[in-house]
Amino acid sequence: MASAALLAATAGCGEQRGGDAPAAAEPTGQTAEQETGQETGQGAGTATGVPLVVGHELHVGGVQVPGEWFTARGRGTHWVGLRADRTWWWGYDAEPQRIDGQIDQSVVISPGGGYTAHVLTEPGNRWRLVGADTEWAGEGFGAVDLPRGEMSPAPRAVAVTDDGLVVARGPRFQWLWRPLVDNATVDLAETAPGQVVIGSTDVGLVANEGRYDRTDGQQGAPYLAGLAEDGTLTRLGPVPTHDALEASDQWLAYVLPGTTGGEAWGPAELHVQRRDGSDQGVLTAPDGWRFDAADLQWETADELLAVLVSPDGDGALARCRPATETCERVDLPD
Repeated sequence: MASAALLAATAGCGEQRGGDAPAAAEPTGQTAEQETGQETGQGAGTATGVPLVVGHELHVGGVQVPGEWFTARGRGTHWVGLRADRTWWWGYDAEPQRIDGQIDQSVVISPGGGYTAHVLTEPGNRWRLVGADTEWAGEGFGAVDLPRGEMSPAPRAVAVTDDGLVVARGPRFQWLWRPLVDNATVDLAETAPGQVVIGSTDVGLVANEGRYDRTDGQQGAPYLAGLAEDGTLTRLGPVPTHDALEASDQWLAYVLPGTTGGEAWGPAELHVQRRDGSDQGVLTAPDGWRFDAADLQWETADELLAVLVSPDGDGALARCRPATETCERVDLPD
């Protein structure tokens, strides 16, 4: 799918900068109704608990952000997003702020939306891992050099935790960076041998056993993991093999292996199961729509926001409840 492929597309990016940021805007606070995931009324549109892109429109806190967008991730009104011109932006509200420089992979954001990380591409096959917070000034918490040399695919930031721990990986290495502890790096080949961090969810990292250059969630025995400052991974529980997966405190939502990719329009079904294995089911897209597997986000522990796509390329949003196996369309601002 287009949005999934563009997550790894080449885009202009670099350190977040605060010096030329717009004048301070009042943060778009969430109301109690928004925090519970309930619709906030017709006409004015519906605010959601997460930033999201529907039909190339970015919505943050019930406000549409100017521009045409491919994807965005975050929590509340703190977000990072990729515009259609392949530039990366960040925000703590509906005011987008450009991230300078060049990267070859995605910018990642912590589950709570407080921190971002990315790998900056520099001349001479040099790579620099950069981190920042998502407050108004975009305060950077430094950078660290990664192993040098030609690499394909390019190194990337895989995840940043709510504690500010950053995992970066290339074809031949996997490091933990501790910018808020002592700015040191830890070689995960020593502290978590044979384990590959392949992604992040709201409740932990997704890891699997294998090699750094060829491991994903489609095979083997992937699992949720906690990450300690010393670089050790703690197993929190297994997850199914998948093309895409998002986890909340209570549920897993995932797309079966081999469902996405190529010219696939998108899956008509999402599989869900309780994290403790006590229940499972299937969510079905509304008639005439398919799910965008790259745009699934838990709004609350038991409500999933899923972006929908049509054969004509139109977009829509659904709020799904695994407990009842239902998905309902959500109104967005015109």
